[in-house]
Amino acid sequence: MYTSIVVPFDDSECARQALPLALALARRSGADVHLVHVRAPVVLPQGGPMFDTRLDDDLQEEIRSEVTALAAWHARDMSLLVDANFLTGPVVPTLQQFLASSGHDLIVMMTHARGGLSRALLGNHAAEIARYTSIPLLLMRPSAETPTELAEPLFRHILVPLDGSAMADEVLDRVVSLGTPDVTHYTLLTIVTSDALSDDSDLEVERDARRAHLLGTAAELEASGAVVKTLVQVHERPAAAILQFADEEHVDLIALTTHGRGFVSRLMVGSVADEVVRGATVPLLVYRPEHARPESAAHERDDVVALP
Repeated sequence: MYTSIVVPFDDSECARQALPLALALARRSGADVHLVHVRAPVVLPQGGPMFDTRLDDDLQEEIRSEVTALAAWHARDMSLLVDANFLTGPVVPTLQQFLASSGHDLIVMMTHARGGLSRALLGNHAAEIARYTSIPLLLMRPSAETPTELAEPLFRHILVPLDGSAMADEVLDRVVSLGTPDVTHYTLLTIVTSDALSDDSDLEVERDARRAHLLGTAAELEASGAVVKTLVQVHERPAAAILQFADEEHVDLIALTTHGRGFVSRLMVGSVADEVVRGATVPLLVYRPEHARPESAAHERDDVVALP
């Protein structure tokens, strides 16, 4: 179970929408919740229009007051440890230092922020944070309204795309903590693309190998009482297949492993994980293992869901 949940906070409504989910998870496991606001230095362009830094000071004071009040309110109302942390510096490096400071084990944040005067733009840094931390990152898309409280179960159907590697399987321990026993069911999905294989017989061999791997992985989950379904699909566009399945099967959460640096550096060429993050309409759990290899290493084969 998760024990220390971090919620990065800026001045946008989007950031506030991440808090109910973090609190719901904390209620379930008794986790501490840490609200974190990073004040990025104001950079004034040379020769540009004058900027009254008092405006930024006023904005920061409003944020500090709100975050402090939110932490105090929820700590009192829920009998949880909920605190407010205020830092100054470049957003991502400063957050990295905070995340490394103690035993935090989950980050909950929005995929992007729309605050017009936002200095932190935390959601826009989600991919960069995922690149550098091995703490699981639970991403949500902003909605029209901010929920006040989320009811259990939080996730009834969780989709876990796997590529047959041990590294991809490492997300499973993190995602089971988000499920509800006897309610949540899991689908383990792998995608094989035929264009990387020489003929139909090779495709069938690959499908059988992937199916065997999924069944073995599912058996481990089932031993803990989870309800698990396995599925091998052939599709030319793995990300599209993942998103289509999530939509048609009413998935509540997609959980995937990334290989670290590629999550950011391959944005322009369209990695599978990036396409899923950009296209998903449901929350995502993104996890980069501590030992994830650097971008310079050889990539996984392209005929499967090779998450970057």
